[in-house]
Amino acid sequence: MKKSIILALALAVPAMAGDGKAPVTVVDVPAIVPAPAAPSAFGVEVGAVYTSALNDVVEGVDGINTWGVDVTGVYKVSPNWATTLRVGWATGSDDLSAIEELEVNTVNIMAGIRYTAPITETLSWYAGGEIGVGYVNYTDTFAGEDETFEDWGFAYGFEAGLRYDVSSSVYLYSALHYGGNFAEPEIADGYDTKSHSGWGVRMGVGGQF
Repeated sequence: MKKSIILALALAVPAMAGDGKAPVTVVDVPAIVPAPAAPSAFGVEVGAVYTSALNDVVEGVDGINTWGVDVTGVYKVSPNWATTLRVGWATGSDDLSAIEELEVNTVNIMAGIRYTAPITETLSWYAGGEIGVGYVNYTDTFAGEDETFEDWGFAYGFEAGLRYDVSSSVYLYSALHYGGNFAEPEIADGYDTKSHSGWGVRMGVGGQF
């Protein structure tokens, strides 16, 4: 009798428990998306520059306006401060008479410092200054014949402008600048040109990589 009861219980328990498998709940786990990498402290700017000369080239000869391009390396040392290294080239010319033209080419290599502060999430203002060396080359073309005069000198520059962030690493900028250099090529025996300086506009695109 006892054996019959034990056998009946043994058969009944699995039947009551069903197949013995607990229900499984499937939970969707969202994929982990890594945060975008912060822009590098290093950056590069490529700009176009127009400068209106303030002083005469020599006595009686108006200053020559120039246009050019420059490339600037930027290294952020803090959220607001950065150091810069700029290489720029510019050119311009002026007709002195019906048969004479004076052309100028300049090259500046300058290191500087810059301060940038936000206005909105995408718009900032900045200001900075630079010093370095400058090269000036004058070519005087008279009646079809060229004569070249050149010199190196101390160069400087100041600028203030606005920066607009297109993305976290790319931006556009536009600035007013003032600068020049003290190179004074000798264009005649004992007769030097004056130092070149002027106000202008600089604009372009920059990126941090």
